[in-house]
Amino acid sequence: MDENNIFEGEVLDDGERSESMRMDFYRRLRMKIDDYIEKHPACGLGKYLAAVPDVFYLLIRLAVDSEVPVSAKAKLGGAVMYFISPIDLVPDFIPVVGWMDDLIVGVTLLNRALNDIDPAIVDKYWLGEDKIYDFIKNVLDKGDKLVGTKIWEKLKKLFESKNAG
Repeated sequence: MDENNIFEGEVLDDGERSESMRMDFYRRLRMKIDDYIEKHPACGLGKYLAAVPDVFYLLIRLAVDSEVPVSAKAKLGGAVMYFISPIDLVPDFIPVVGWMDDLIVGVTLLNRALNDIDPAIVDKYWLGEDKIYDFIKNVLDKGDKLVGTKIWEKLKKLFESKNAG
């Protein structure tokens, strides 16, 4: 039995299998990013990189929480799909920038969903060090420094073309 896969050998229903796949993605992402931070301590983005898996986890937990309104779940689900999809603005195999664009998309859609979600639910699932609302503001304020001005402008256009809802 693979000790990294706590679900191996168990019979899972579709919902559990889906949750298992999302958590496997989370664990792989956490290991990749932790490894990168350890090997590149001077990159200056460690705080943001370390939060990428935490944002992913928060998006998943909120998207499946029965107390979160459907309107918010649609935004959260879109962010989860962006994280998981190998096709996005900057592919994840490009270290740092590939993860940073996922972070910015996740935070942007999370920010849009938060007005419809009880803050206690958000706090229950947030694993990050900073308060989630402060973290979101910080990421959105520094978007151009996290991914570069060109990519930041493309991401902003992507979301400006959509209904701000």
